[in-house]
Amino acid sequence: MEPLRVAVVGRTGRGDWGHAIDELWRDLEAAEIVAVADESEEGLGKAVARLELDATRTGTAFRDWRKMLAEVKPDVVAICMRHIDCHAEIAIASAEAGAKGIFMEKPFVRTPAEADAVIAACTKANTKLAVAYVNRHSPAYAAARDLVEDGRIGKVLEVRARGKEDARGGGEDLWVLGCHLLDMMADLGGAPTWCQASVTAGGRPVTKADAVDGPEGIGLIAGDSIAAMFGLADGPVGYFASVRDAGLKQPNFGLTICGTAGAIQIWPDHVPHAYFRAAPIWRVDKDFPWRPIGAEGLDSPLGGDVDRAAERAAWGRRAALDLLDAIAQDREPETGMYAGRTTVEMMAAIYAAALTGSRVSWPIVERGNPLVS
Repeated sequence: MEPLRVAVVGRTGRGDWGHAIDELWRDLEAAEIVAVADESEEGLGKAVARLELDATRTGTAFRDWRKMLAEVKPDVVAICMRHIDCHAEIAIASAEAGAKGIFMEKPFVRTPAEADAVIAACTKANTKLAVAYVNRHSPAYAAARDLVEDGRIGKVLEVRARGKEDARGGGEDLWVLGCHLLDMMADLGGAPTWCQASVTAGGRPVTKADAVDGPEGIGLIAGDSIAAMFGLADGPVGYFASVRDAGLKQPNFGLTICGTAGAIQIWPDHVPHAYFRAAPIWRVDKDFPWRPIGAEGLDSPLGGDVDRAAERAAWGRRAALDLLDAIAQDREPETGMYAGRTTVEMMAAIYAAALTGSRVSWPIVERGNPLVS
């Protein structure tokens, strides 16, 4: 079978090339990078060199991604930039241009309404879309999920997440890093059914007047402290919190699955990636060690010194391969557009609940950014 033709889109100076999303496709037998687009001439030249493309070949390098879609008509479009103000526009145009698959840097899009529009376009064209929530493609994450499903930690009571809580703590932390955690929360605990939240700035509840334009094209954000609670369909309660400048040398960034008989800690982007404790986290009368979870499960070999960047890149390639398989099998990717919409809805629900002081339930009625006046 001929490899699928991949076109990659970046935007130097405005989101750049994300977490090397363009390079994920280089070593995949089932895919071939055939075109690249970047509005920056310098950035375009560097991308062509980095991806070892023939710059002299017509139809390879473009300053305008729209022209690239029209002329190349790629099978797969990789939307690589971190800034998300253009994510929905490029995704919709890619589906309308006949792309079989779209791979998108996280976060997904800015609002539930944009998510709806992307899903409608992809559904109409039968285009498969995957979001780069690469932590869910870690073999250790899959092993940890198996332990949860096998009942090794008993009944799951809570899924607790905290952001990095550095200078980005609060609204920026929620969007840029919290999307990973919310995605795993919904995967492990079930789809959200309701949300209650407190968002504060300087110790007082935020209002729409506190909204400012966030970085990376995420739109309006507010607050330096967030505490949110979600009802999850499978039974547990989910929590997300982030406090700006918490003063931690080692960030809290992670997810803890709390059960009646044990607990699992997911440490995003790191190796070891997950740990298991054979007792509830509130049991302190004995020393219960946190045992690392590897690809084969508890205490499986971690391979000695592991290059974190290389390992994370491998998760990204697994995500890309999952998209290619989803295209071949006509199925939803593991971290697809519906998973992406759920995270966007969860972030919007946090602000809606905080601003109104009331519980927000699914389905989410308001599809815009709750902070917009």
